[in-house]
Amino acid sequence: MRLTVSYVLQRLMDEGFSFFTVEDLCRLFGIKPNYGAQVVFRMKGGGYIKEVEKGKYIVSDVENEECVELMVGVGTVAPSYISFRTALEHYDLCEKKEDEVYVATPKRKNTLEFENTVFKFVTIKPYKFFGYHREEKECISYTIADIEKAILDSMEQVEYGVGMENMFDVLERALPLISLRKLIEYAVRFREKSLVARLGYILEQLGIKIDVPEELLPRGFIKLDPSGERKGKWNPHWRIIDNL
Repeated sequence: MRLTVSYVLQRLMDEGFSFFTVEDLCRLFGIKPNYGAQVVFRMKGGGYIKEVEKGKYIVSDVENEECVELMVGVGTVAPSYISFRTALEHYDLCEKKEDEVYVATPKRKNTLEFENTVFKFVTIKPYKFFGYHREEKECISYTIADIEKAILDSMEQVEYGVGMENMFDVLERALPLISLRKLIEYAVRFREKSLVARLGYILEQLGIKIDVPEELLPRGFIKLDPSGERKGKWNPHWRIIDNL
């Protein structure tokens, strides 16, 4: 059976393979790897597909820049989901920062550059790999953090979010969209007492008081912004040093 480029492309799109590997192609059409590599070579040479990294491709017809970024982000490593600043941008909780996409994964993967966009893969512990769902946009499908998880991921690893000083604004804008109960439950699942304390403090500053058991809070005082100096307003209830 000789596969034409037009037939392969149409079948890939129909089956939701805007992002695919040679192995995907072989399984989809029941062909051997050598022939699969030849088909890919013809499609790439004709400009019908683009190589993201060795053995991984996207269909060139996908022109929406955000779709390409989301698809490449989660397609290059599995399991994974879009999170941190990129997810906050997706939910319109902060302004878009051009040319960077952040992906959470329990695996280790080096930074990838594709079409002037830098994809940063943040390794998280397996027990923190939760709180995401699948979304579809145009002709692509991708996994992305729930709003609550995107907020907490960004608070725990501040360097991949919007900075602790901007989390007040993010949370305030998110309040009408989120489940406060889910936010707190997710925070506890992180097993990070400092995260629970920072979340409780910020919510309280926004006028929302939550009850947190003593055992879930840190024993000593911690800095609100981990990268800042150990000085500022001391809050004994949350054991937070507001150093912003």
